[in-house]
Amino acid sequence: MASKELKIPTIVFSKEELKPGTSQWDSTKDQVFQALQEYGCFEAIYDNVIPSETRESMFGKLKEIFEFPIEIKLKNLSDKPLQGYLGQIPHLPLNVIKSYSKSHVELDQMVKMMVLESLGLTNYVNDEFLEPNNFYLRFSHYKAPTQGQNIGNKVGLSGHTDVTVLSIISQNQVNGLQVFKKNGEDQWIDVNIAPNSFLVLSGDPFMAWTNGRVHSPIHRVTMAGESDRFSIQLSSLPNGDYTIKPPKELVDEEHPLLFKPYESVEYFKYVMSEAGQKTGTGVFKAYCGV
Repeated sequence: MASKELKIPTIVFSKEELKPGTSQWDSTKDQVFQALQEYGCFEAIYDNVIPSETRESMFGKLKEIFEFPIEIKLKNLSDKPLQGYLGQIPHLPLNVIKSYSKSHVELDQMVKMMVLESLGLTNYVNDEFLEPNNFYLRFSHYKAPTQGQNIGNKVGLSGHTDVTVLSIISQNQVNGLQVFKKNGEDQWIDVNIAPNSFLVLSGDPFMAWTNGRVHSPIHRVTMAGESDRFSIQLSSLPNGDYTIKPPKELVDEEHPLLFKPYESVEYFKYVMSEAGQKTGTGVFKAYCGV
């Protein structure tokens, strides 16, 4: 059951005033780092970065994507992590996708810079881990419970942590995402973000690179009501052969190494393997925990 009391933090990003070195930047930075430490996520109010018509165009066409026949979707499968068939979307021009993604990438880079500053590691700003060559834009569709199903308890996506560094998620007006937090007792927190907001969610690689300073939360999707949920997620990940390990400055006697170095592509293979699937939400610690 989800907690009705706990809420994930909400942080306002003012694009005009939010510049490194300003008091507004420092205040927002502190909020971001605290949220990622305690919850591993937060709601970002990032006003006026995506025109309403662009947002409406993106979500308005998602239904068309998921209505493609399965035989068409199966024509172009990929064995690469996080990649799969989307098909041609003639009514969703490339410039619309580019405009929508641009704001996500900007927020991704801003959050990472704030974490670096909070850790005193600005000398790592050009590290390959934080300047990934790979961004993945994914569309997800979660169907509303059908007649006869237990309304309110349908799991659209079971509990898991992310294999990506950071994800920026937006959704239509249907909620359903829940984040797990231990706060005296195990609790699921409903993530009810505004239609014009983003959810910023950290993953296992970010937790490993920061040696546990940043939390990678278990999260899931549960569906209730009569409406389908659509979401758009932009995630970042370093190259598959990049070895993820914390900077030497983050490992000492008070902060021993928590996770063994690993390559993201190998971890993804393990997550998708039979052994990884059996491990459940503890898959990351099972794979590389010290």
